[in-house]
Amino acid sequence: MNSRILSAQRRHPVRRLRAALAIWRNARARPSGERVYVIYLALMVALVAVAPVARAIWVSMTSPEVVAALTSATARQVAMFAVAALWAGALFAGRDRGPALRPPFLIHAFVTSDVRRSRVFRGPLLRSAGVVVATATVIGGLIAVSLASHGLVAPLHATVFIIASALIGIITAMLWLAGQALPRTATFLALGVLALGTVTASVPTLVPFTPWGWFGLLYSGDGSLQALAGLWALTLALCAAAPTLLNRLRFAELSAQSLRWQSAMTHATGMDFASATTVYQLRPGIGRRIRAVRSAGRLPLTFLVRDAVGAVRTPGRLLTGILTLAAAGVLIAVASAPLAPGWMLGTLAGIIAFAGMGPLTDGIRHATSVASDFALYGIGDERLLANHALFPIAVAAVVLVGAAGACAVIMGISVLAPLVSSFAVGMLAIAARIATALKGALPVALLTPMPTPMGDLGAAVRLAWALDGLLFAALAGVAAVVVFESPLLLAGVAVAVGGIGVSRWRHRR
Repeated sequence: MNSRILSAQRRHPVRRLRAALAIWRNARARPSGERVYVIYLALMVALVAVAPVARAIWVSMTSPEVVAALTSATARQVAMFAVAALWAGALFAGRDRGPALRPPFLIHAFVTSDVRRSRVFRGPLLRSAGVVVATATVIGGLIAVSLASHGLVAPLHATVFIIASALIGIITAMLWLAGQALPRTATFLALGVLALGTVTASVPTLVPFTPWGWFGLLYSGDGSLQALAGLWALTLALCAAAPTLLNRLRFAELSAQSLRWQSAMTHATGMDFASATTVYQLRPGIGRRIRAVRSAGRLPLTFLVRDAVGAVRTPGRLLTGILTLAAAGVLIAVASAPLAPGWMLGTLAGIIAFAGMGPLTDGIRHATSVASDFALYGIGDERLLANHALFPIAVAAVVLVGAAGACAVIMGISVLAPLVSSFAVGMLAIAARIATALKGALPVALLTPMPTPMGDLGAAVRLAWALDGLLFAALAGVAAVVVFESPLLLAGVAVAVGGIGVSRWRHRR
């Protein structure tokens, strides 16, 4: 009898997979009270945070400034480049964290069994792809409905564009999987897609022959059924290749990705987002034999060379930071143009600048970690921090300010406002990075309940504490864009960031 059951189980691997997953979920099932609390918390967050943010996004998307930007002469080129950059990013992201992933124990149990990996990881792939497709569809729907509400596009064209946005999301998810299954090939594919996207945005004759060009044609209303049919064909081809890609997933790479993701989620749950991002930091691999500490005559120049050599040893990370800062400079220049949605672009520029400063401020994090300890280099803590701040300041002055000025010249607008705004954003982003590095562990006082008529705000306060650097960078971006209209706003943000940084510096341990 037992042999019959075992043979039946071998013939039905899907049943074994479902049974194992059921045991795993039952062992980690939450009590009913906890599930009810999670539902209540989700409803309260949706009511207090999601609904006002969604309304603000809709109001901004239907504003005359945003509508003018969506219908500008360069909107189609921007849309094409954005799609190419999105697909390149998906290929790169799959190398570190793919869509087909399960907890480490389940990966070991399933991958070492005779169950095909296309069945084991089909569920995680569909869930991850659903999130990507839903996000792309919502963004495309916002753009289409915004233009249709002003009578700029026909309802049929808006519907076609929403369908095209959903197809872009499916293609993105499949390329994300391709990056996970083919990590080495994904690097060259991503660089090729990014290069072709840049060329296509500059050469209109190539638009009908590229997938992102098809999306650009559908965006501008010049597309036909051939463009939509091309996206459908590419989507179906990639979906047909998904089982093959899932079966190519390797046990070692799956385990490494799962362990890193589990470690990052553990840090993120404890509001330690800095450590969560450090989990995915690449090890230095190039230029290990280049001497970083050299006698340059003056101590500040020695630290500048040391930080530059350290950044060059992870070229991909350095290039990402530089491109991110350049993108922030472009956004600041666009925000300075007449009728541009300055507050929205400024917020985005501040956040991007803060993120781009991450690969450039390793020296600052080192200086704050050894502060108040024995002097390692025979200089005080203040001088050590100031010397390590020279490298990000120099890169911000060259890349961020340079990109803003160059974009302003190309757009034919005054360069004064973009130069001043970009310099202010760069300096405040560095100050926010310093304040974040000095933050330390979560204060115990923030773990106490904070009852209010609207509920316990303790979680919101802890989240604001964890993301204070990002929030200050967003405020700095808004304040810098309107610096000539309201200089006191920029001064207030600078005083707030500086005051918090000085306070944390004095209480460092």
